[in-house]
Amino acid sequence: MRRFYFPLLMILFFVYTKSFAQDIPVKGDSLDLKTGVTGELPKQADSLRSGQLPLRFPRLNPAENLLPQFTPYQRFTLTPQHSDTNLPPIHWHGAASDFINTKSRTAIATTMPMPGLLLHSSATIGLVETPFFGKGYYYILDAGAHYTINPALMMGISGGYNSNFGVMPFWNTGIDASYQLNRNLMFDGGLTYMKTAGNMFSLNQSAVMVDLHGRYRLSDDWYLNAYGGMPVLQNNNQPNRPMMPMMNTPYYGGSVEHWFKPTMGVEAGMIWIRDMFSGKMRPQPKLELLFRPGR
Repeated sequence: MRRFYFPLLMILFFVYTKSFAQDIPVKGDSLDLKTGVTGELPKQADSLRSGQLPLRFPRLNPAENLLPQFTPYQRFTLTPQHSDTNLPPIHWHGAASDFINTKSRTAIATTMPMPGLLLHSSATIGLVETPFFGKGYYYILDAGAHYTINPALMMGISGGYNSNFGVMPFWNTGIDASYQLNRNLMFDGGLTYMKTAGNMFSLNQSAVMVDLHGRYRLSDDWYLNAYGGMPVLQNNNQPNRPMMPMMNTPYYGGSVEHWFKPTMGVEAGMIWIRDMFSGKMRPQPKLELLFRPGR
């Protein structure tokens, strides 16, 4: 079994090194923007426009599920819509992720039963193709709630299941929040619990991960970012096997973000992250293309 486990990690590492990450703007079925929250929104330090909400979803690229990663989630930008009818309508959104060796498609359903409260669920179907094992398919299910307490503070809770090609499926649940301290400084972070589901290795692992992200606005086009995260609790029923990297990856670092177009930007920096083989903290470059919806 061990001979199969480690080659699988190596193959996923090969896929990961040929991919890149990005913030994903989600396409909706309407352009009306209503959050149901009164009060004037401060100038967004995280590049969001008034009426848009940031949500954290499971990563679309499965190559990052078993490998060291900067954060255990992927950011989405939604434009929630509130209705005064007795039965709030369900709005559909979609997102796609295409890399060299991986593809995925995500459908997201949202509804606002009351002002400030957004309920969401999503389903992802994906494909990974490797030179040696051919094609592998996976799916991800996720659901949660997001509440805007006031124009500066938002909190959410979510849970989901990742089939992980049927090899090492896992569950996850967590809470997250974002707070804009002033017009230039914003913080977001969360607490995530991950646990393996039934698998062919009889492996039972779980971990509680904490992560924090701060962003400082230098101008409308330039931002500074600081990242940090680590596991705070871990459990492993087979001590001779290492923890899955997604449950055992402390990281810290920073980056500079520049928006050279209203809807397109780039983020570059350095993140120190634990090497999955040596256990030492090693620097890795962070380079991402960023996208956001236009007006």
